[in-house]
Amino acid sequence: MRRAGDLLLAIAICLLDVFFFSTAGSNLAELGAGDFAPVWLVGYAALGAAALIWRRRSPVAVYAIVWVHAVVGAALVHGYQPVLGMLVALYTVGAHRDRRLSWLIAPTVVPFSIIAVNEALYSETEAKALTFIGLVAFYTLFISGVWALGYWTALSRRRLAESQRMREVEAQLAVAQERARLSRELHDIVAHSVTVMVLQSAGAQRILRTDPQRAIDALTQVEATGRQAMSELRRMLALQGPDGEAQAHPGLDDLGDLVDGVRRTGVPVEMVVEGEPKPVDPSVGLAAYRAVQEALTNAAKHAGVGAATTVRLMWTDDLVVRVTNAIPLQAPSTSRALSTGHGLLGLRERVAVVGGRLEAGHRDEGGYQVTVSLPVVAR
Repeated sequence: MRRAGDLLLAIAICLLDVFFFSTAGSNLAELGAGDFAPVWLVGYAALGAAALIWRRRSPVAVYAIVWVHAVVGAALVHGYQPVLGMLVALYTVGAHRDRRLSWLIAPTVVPFSIIAVNEALYSETEAKALTFIGLVAFYTLFISGVWALGYWTALSRRRLAESQRMREVEAQLAVAQERARLSRELHDIVAHSVTVMVLQSAGAQRILRTDPQRAIDALTQVEATGRQAMSELRRMLALQGPDGEAQAHPGLDDLGDLVDGVRRTGVPVEMVVEGEPKPVDPSVGLAAYRAVQEALTNAAKHAGVGAATTVRLMWTDDLVVRVTNAIPLQAPSTSRALSTGHGLLGLRERVAVVGGRLEAGHRDEGGYQVTVSLPVVAR
């Protein structure tokens, strides 16, 4: 398609150079071309214009060919002004090569200077030198403008390509971030629920013969936890749809139910609130909920049912969530099997997104502590 367009451009330049910009037929006749002078002129013009068909593939080579063609034609034939082909070739170099080739403006002035000499010599004015200088100055400015236009076109093309590339990178980054967010949500929902269900099932198995009613209660809790997990998964998937904004994530108001669910697994959990609660950004509330959920899940997996756990919400300028568990009496045998190894890492990323920070580690007096500091408004 481009080659066809360049072919049409070459034909148009040939015809315009001969029949619009040039008055050279009589001059060729004087050189011995006879009545066929216009035909030879068209043929010569066609040779130079034909090179423009390959101007995009080899801009500098085409420029050199057109330059030689223009210099020879302008020098030998008064009235022949092959200006369009020269300008198009220069523009193409500017549009397809870097600015280090801007020195080509200088040789481009040569054929135009020859044209200026011819115009000055054959002009009727007596100030031929001034005519020559004025024409050369005009041609130089005009040629520089053509080069600048080509370079600006190249610069715009590069900026457009860079902008497109950046949009693609941003789109890929957005997809990666969304996948990471979904992974964190799935981990937080599934890991906590599965941990509770496994611990309840293990407890029910141990007391099935000695205390059937408690075993039934534990299995009922397993069913309830599974249903709750499915409900949260459906809610999370609904958030991906067009009506997702109408759905609500769990937040600070749901911490009581979360703590009660862990208590029913046999882990003694106490929740303490210090300070005056404040309204928080929904994303902050979700981060706080997931922090407590992950910490309680880890306590249930690694500390066992006998280790007391405290959930402390401290309201100051920020919200500080601290979950502390005591030294486990006996670590559950399922702790290693239940661990994914990604919980705290995902939680750290979630907290960082809203402008908070997370600290986690073993306490000097024994046990484990997770502290999350969150801004009231996401940053």
